[in-house]
Amino acid sequence: MATAAPFNMSRIGRHGLIYGAGVLLSKAVAFFMLPVYTHYLTPADYGVLQLIDMVLEVASIVAGSRLAAGIFRFYHKAETDEERRAVLSTAMVVLLVSYGLASTAVYSFAPRIAAVALGRGADPTLVRIAGISLLFESMLLVPFSYLRVRDQSVFYVVVTSVKLLLQVGLNVAFVVFLGLGAAGVLVSTLIANILTGLFLTVYVVKDVGVKVSIDAGRDLLRFGIPFVGTQVATFLLTFGDRFFLQQAADTAAVGLYGLAYQFGFLLAGLGEMPFSMVWEPARFEIAKRPDRDELYARAFVYFNMLLLTMGVVITLFAGDFLRIAAAPAFQPARDLVPIIVIAYVLQSWTLMHNIGIQVRERTELYTLATWLGAIVALAGYAVLIPRLLGLGAALATVASFGVREWVTYVVSQRLWPVRYRWGPVLRLLLLATSVCVIGVLLPQPNVWVSLATRGLLLVAYLGGVWYAGVLSPADRMAVRRLVASRGHLLIALRRGAQPETLAE
Repeated sequence: MATAAPFNMSRIGRHGLIYGAGVLLSKAVAFFMLPVYTHYLTPADYGVLQLIDMVLEVASIVAGSRLAAGIFRFYHKAETDEERRAVLSTAMVVLLVSYGLASTAVYSFAPRIAAVALGRGADPTLVRIAGISLLFESMLLVPFSYLRVRDQSVFYVVVTSVKLLLQVGLNVAFVVFLGLGAAGVLVSTLIANILTGLFLTVYVVKDVGVKVSIDAGRDLLRFGIPFVGTQVATFLLTFGDRFFLQQAADTAAVGLYGLAYQFGFLLAGLGEMPFSMVWEPARFEIAKRPDRDELYARAFVYFNMLLLTMGVVITLFAGDFLRIAAAPAFQPARDLVPIIVIAYVLQSWTLMHNIGIQVRERTELYTLATWLGAIVALAGYAVLIPRLLGLGAALATVASFGVREWVTYVVSQRLWPVRYRWGPVLRLLLLATSVCVIGVLLPQPNVWVSLATRGLLLVAYLGGVWYAGVLSPADRMAVRRLVASRGHLLIALRRGAQPETLAE
């Protein structure tokens, strides 16, 4: 029997770095814009945008955005190129129809939605703008999946970066110069979605054509419909706390909590997304290999090195960043950041550990795990938010994300066991927790002294990662060789050697 060719793990790292560069750019721009938003938008405006995001999330659930969840599974399961093209084309048609219906409903019922979500007297125009934007956002889902499954990471990053820069430029024009407030942010998003969605749709249709396959549609619906229930529960986990906060306090409290939550999204963006952008489609390819356990175990260690390191950076420096970048009214958000970071570490683990459920195509069990987490969240919101406000919301989020991760892990392991290496991960987790606790307990004097002190803590953490047995001997040797080769390259270049002679 022929043995499978070795899986190129460097492919994950190479494309992950490209995706990471794109995510880093988007987060850098977002935080660069934070002073603009916090000076030209009030906490109440910020809260309105958070609540409209909540409305759009509900509409996306109704539209069935997770019907695209099966693209990676069935693309790799397909035997021929024609079947693969049918999966992509069918997904595009199904999502365009479902999102069109959802967008029409949001636009038509905008006055009632605005009254329920934003309060009596709220302007339904904001909801209408968001509803139109939702339609064109659907045109991004399948094209982005197509670029990922084809490892077209550079093109993906170029397109998303152009969209981002367009949106930022429009935000500056509409919010700063025209003073449109929250409406300016929503109009900017609408224009960017229209232009990008139309471009990507034409690009993918030229490659895969338009062909609706009944079999592909049936598979996508069977795999994706349970995720609609998952999204309902995920919505309660992610946005339900905003509703309880608004009832217990006001939109300003929602705005402060929403700002703290942005650091959780930052962790997901920098610590989880660059890896998962490549890993999510690749893991279904790995599932067919005899050495899958070794590859999954190595990937989980590497993933946590990225995830937990970014968690340490965010926890150490979030307070100082807010002191520099945000208006004084937004400073209390820093106290919630470490708790939100814990929640998003648990969420990222869940996204890694659901592989058994997805390979066995038992997605209804992931829905069950998410609903159990949502029940815990709702109980926590009801009990803790009236007493502790934002702190109560953050603690309830950690508890609910923890329950979802535990249930997902147990169920996945029973359906399709994977032998993860938990020892290095737990050592890394202990080290990261210790450094973060010290950083939280340290006083925050002059901002520059604080930055220097926390910088030393970060250096200590990185040293601990090297010496705590997180990396295997082979990994440490690979790092040494990489550093040495880069050192030799720099020395040779400084001496005037031509790059093509260095390999001789």
